[in-house]
Amino acid sequence: MPSRTLLLFAIVALALVSPAPIHAWRLSDLRLKRVPVPAALRVIQAQTSADFDHDGIPETLTLAGGRAAIQTESQTRWQSPSAWQVEQVQITDLNRDGMPEAALLVWRPFKPWPVDAWLPNGGRINSFHDSNGMSCHMILIGWNQDSLRELWAGSALVEPVDRFAAADLLGDGRQYLVTLEGEYDDSPSAPARRLMVWEWNGFGFTIVNELEGSFRLLVPVQMEDGRVLILTD
Repeated sequence: MPSRTLLLFAIVALALVSPAPIHAWRLSDLRLKRVPVPAALRVIQAQTSADFDHDGIPETLTLAGGRAAIQTESQTRWQSPSAWQVEQVQITDLNRDGMPEAALLVWRPFKPWPVDAWLPNGGRINSFHDSNGMSCHMILIGWNQDSLRELWAGSALVEPVDRFAAADLLGDGRQYLVTLEGEYDDSPSAPARRLMVWEWNGFGFTIVNELEGSFRLLVPVQMEDGRVLILTD
């Protein structure tokens, strides 16, 4: 399908669910800069299959009823715990090790840092949850020591993620984590309040840039010259 047709379908689809105008953002000098929406681009589809264990048979990442699973054909190789409410999944390389991992946006029962019980000024993340005691996390699942397991799990987020995308924003083969974030106990219909870009620092994610505003949509797109932009409303 021609790029211009893909653009038309994408913009029409966005316009149908959002009365606000569509904006395009490009990461330049580690800052998000607003640019004109190009005349030709394609929506970058989230990857849902990869060969995690390098046996030549791809695994599939699925999400149903708040449970994430990684399967090889009909065999379930990993499944998220029942206490997790998984909101979004995507196969990424956000930790930039050249290996695929499953990135999960998860809500789960809040747990304070164990070390806080021993520190004189503990309880540093005690407010990082909603009124139901659920906190928001980004979690990476991948192949390690002959099994699929948790590679990295972030602490309860200060501001919960509404949705995320992984995108090579600079065209150098390294993915960035792009998020829309709000506040705990925002209503389900409330727009996100921040557009954030994060990069892997070897131990976790560091903020690259952020924009305050009102956002409902987050769509990574690729231009004809290969550059990647982020579309929002």
